[in-house]
Amino acid sequence: MSSTAQPISLPPALAALRSNKPLLYLVAGALGGAAGSVLAEFAHGSDLKASFFTRILLTGVWFAISSSVLATTLFAAGEWHQRRDFRPRHIQKILLFGALAGFLSGAAAQGAYSVQIGPEWFHQLVVRTLCWALMGALLGALLSRPVPNLGLLRGLLAGALGGGIGGAGFLLVSSVLPAAIGRAVGIGILGLALGLAMIVVEKLFREASLEVIWAPNETTNFNLGAQAVTIGGGEDHVFVRGLPSRFASVAFSNGVIEYVETATGKRTPLKDGSRLQIGKLNLVIHAAK
Repeated sequence: MSSTAQPISLPPALAALRSNKPLLYLVAGALGGAAGSVLAEFAHGSDLKASFFTRILLTGVWFAISSSVLATTLFAAGEWHQRRDFRPRHIQKILLFGALAGFLSGAAAQGAYSVQIGPEWFHQLVVRTLCWALMGALLGALLSRPVPNLGLLRGLLAGALGGGIGGAGFLLVSSVLPAAIGRAVGIGILGLALGLAMIVVEKLFREASLEVIWAPNETTNFNLGAQAVTIGGGEDHVFVRGLPSRFASVAFSNGVIEYVETATGKRTPLKDGSRLQIGKLNLVIHAAK
């Protein structure tokens, strides 16, 4: 098989972080959320006498900036974990749709906050938390697209769960800290919860996985399912520089795991513990026995 280029070596701490997807997503979510909140402060309006629609617009813009940075940070963490090159057009899409998700949920939150719905405790906790869950669901759906075999519905579920938990944390923290600091810490909690929820849901529905061993102590895991995990040098899930696009793929369907060579169409059945080698890249199958 074709040989691959030598990977760029990283310091041990960064290599360990890159391979540890749960920790990577937690760090990226927390930092991305906090950074987005700080950036959004430049657009934050605090005029309490502003009209109803102006407050909705200002809040929507604040959430749009925060969520776009958060979504982009989590997306970048996923791409880095998969060893894929960063492509500007992908980043632009995440920024755009992340901003749209934030604006819609932020505007909805401000609208719901401005209209008394039920008792005060219900209004403050339940209604506002649901609005955060809406933003999380939209971001989860957006971030599920590059993750093979996660799926839109699971992305929505993970996002709503993370958004709801993060929103409750945001309300708690922002009530005891100064406004700007509270918002930064609160959005950081939202990002952390969203990143954790994505990982938990991904693992919860995992039946089989493909472990890619890039170097000693440097691995990436991909869920296997009906959607084939592609291997190649194009916009593939497992990016291997020097290989043609979609050089090969691994899929798990109807209880059967197969490795398929695109050029020849050759299919090789795999099972738990099966190993493959593509150049210097080692692949290991993990499945329920």
